Amino acid sequence: MKPDFKPLDIALSRLESSGAAESDALMVRERGLSIRVFDGRLEEFIYSDDRGLGLRGFSDDRVGRAYTSDLSEGSIGETAGRAMENARVSPVDPDKGIPDESMVADEMKKGAHLGEEFHIFSPELMETPPAEKIELVLSMERRAKEYDPRIRGIETAVYAESTAEIVLANSKGFRSGYRYSVCYGYLMAIAEENGDSQTGFGFTAGHSLASLDPGRASIDAASRAAGLLGARPVESERVPVLLDSITSAEIIAAFSMAMSGEAVTRGRSFLADKLDERVASSTVDIIDDGLMEGGFATAPFDGEGIASSSKHLVREGVLSTFMHNCYTASRMGARTTGNAGRGSYSSRVGVSPTNIYIPAGMSSPDKLRKSMDRGLEVIEIQGAHVGLNPVTGELSVGAKGFWIENGERNHAVREVTIAGTMEDLFGGITGVGDDLRFTPMSGSIGSPSLLVGELAVSGK
Repeated sequence: MKPDFKPLDIALSRLESSGAAESDALMVRERGLSIRVFDGRLEEFIYSDDRGLGLRGFSDDRVGRAYTSDLSEGSIGETAGRAMENARVSPVDPDKGIPDESMVADEMKKGAHLGEEFHIFSPELMETPPAEKIELVLSMERRAKEYDPRIRGIETAVYAESTAEIVLANSKGFRSGYRYSVCYGYLMAIAEENGDSQTGFGFTAGHSLASLDPGRASIDAASRAAGLLGARPVESERVPVLLDSITSAEIIAAFSMAMSGEAVTRGRSFLADKLDERVASSTVDIIDDGLMEGGFATAPFDGEGIASSSKHLVREGVLSTFMHNCYTASRMGARTTGNAGRGSYSSRVGVSPTNIYIPAGMSSPDKLRKSMDRGLEVIEIQGAHVGLNPVTGELSVGAKGFWIENGERNHAVREVTIAGTMEDLFGGITGVGDDLRFTPMSGSIGSPSLLVGELAVSGK
């Protein structure tokens, strides 16, 4: 099956006649569904269907962008004209351009849908009646309430999905597309006892309904909330810290922002001068894999048509490469890593990770816990968006979890802060769990549990 290239062909022709020396056109159609329930009743049902075309035209080392959701021939022509008008007033920048033909694999010039072998698209997702999806999220809410009598309510229970077709063509012969789908459910449970109230989060995600595990999401949310009841602060000291897989993924997400060539060229990365230097423990690899079967960010090519790949960003603790699109690679005298990202047809080209993760180790979370004489096990952090700073590398986040004594959970902990730097954290990793898990909530980030030898924990 071939994508519909007619709107893109019209756009490339109009861009050329408007003065573009080279150009590309991205067409996206995305359908989304969001369902929210509360207390056994449907609270919100939102369906969306968006289609549009984004154009880039290059001339005399200048680039102009424009986009439209009207795919009529007249509108496409007007949009091409706007793109070139924008190019004429944009600053000169010789590093901007589309990939050279030699950088594009032959199969990406044939006009076919690619990537079916990666299992990232499920046609059944759109064919399943909405009633089944409503029942899925209602069942998540019920199961969480039934898990423990101390679960007094569900703050949030949501199911969401997205299916999309991406089609890209450029004036140097690239012509291809792919389809993907993703769906997930999540909920926040509330536990109460003796005047204390705690919340817990759980989620499940996949490319099809059959790949979801709503029961696990419900149990995760309820058990986390109930397990934190009676939590109290601890004394301030430096101790080993065990980070669960979700918490670790949040921290990797911030760390990955500092490995972006875009952040480096803008002077917004604490890793800017660390290439080929040690930035983590020798036990740590960080991989960006755009070819991962079933990955939430898997695709056959990136936002500029460069074939996706798998590469080590950090190998045995050493920073091996930054993530690049064609522009940042040219700025830094490197090669693109196939990490050009476009959030939609209306977005500019940036740098985005694909499926970024720390590979699983050999130790279970329980084994890592038992290796701790005393310390803190973290199952939730607060303030990650401000407390994990990829510009300075500083780390200061609130945390909840459990105090560990003699390798066992002694009591629940809250109102503590973990402080230091991301280099302290990654450089201090002494154990890697076997429980690798990916979340699509902030891209596609995966991590197992991580044991850090020592961090500053500030409490009472």
